[in-house]
Amino acid sequence: MATLPVFLCALLAYPDFVTLPAMDKLTIINHALIATGNDPVNVLNDPSDEYRVANDAFDRWIRFLAARHSWPFAMTTELLVRVPDADNKSRRYSKNGFRLPQNTLHVKEVFKDTRNLTDYEIIGTVLSCNYDSEIYAAVVKMPPDQDWHPMAEEVLTRYVEAGCLRGLNEEFSEATRREQSAELLLEEARPHIDQQNPARNIYKSKIAAARRTRRI
Repeated sequence: MATLPVFLCALLAYPDFVTLPAMDKLTIINHALIATGNDPVNVLNDPSDEYRVANDAFDRWIRFLAARHSWPFAMTTELLVRVPDADNKSRRYSKNGFRLPQNTLHVKEVFKDTRNLTDYEIIGTVLSCNYDSEIYAAVVKMPPDQDWHPMAEEVLTRYVEAGCLRGLNEEFSEATRREQSAELLLEEARPHIDQQNPARNIYKSKIAAARRTRRI
């Protein structure tokens, strides 16, 4: 009978004791460089062409990938703060404007208390509606490195590989194929990661928790 590796035995016996390493920019850049036949770099901000090209691809794609989907690991629900009427440019809801959370990439849902709100308008960073208080927004923000899911991290790595293939190797057809590979993996990753949460409960529970905290 085959013997399981010690690491796998530990994972099965004590799953709570095994912690995956946080996403690391330098590691992803080096994975992409090595996968495309280029030399890895030792530090961030390395002066080499390898780092310059891979870093540019990383910085472009990480924001795009984070904003492209409502990843559970990138979601947060926050109580919105009213803005002065002068900051509210809405013609439909001119009396009730609220500032979106700083660094919001995408607004998924809006709530009045715990009730889903569909009548609102967003202009710039101000959300306007018919209500004057208790407005919450479920938004996507750039997640901390330690919160990235491994599948999303692999999608990002493949996009960086495509950037390296274009900028360093000048293998444009292969770069396109690598991007297509990233897209296919993205289609697999999104439903897999999303299924961690029941459809809407996660946002409502966060709103309820936020309201309880404010009342303490």
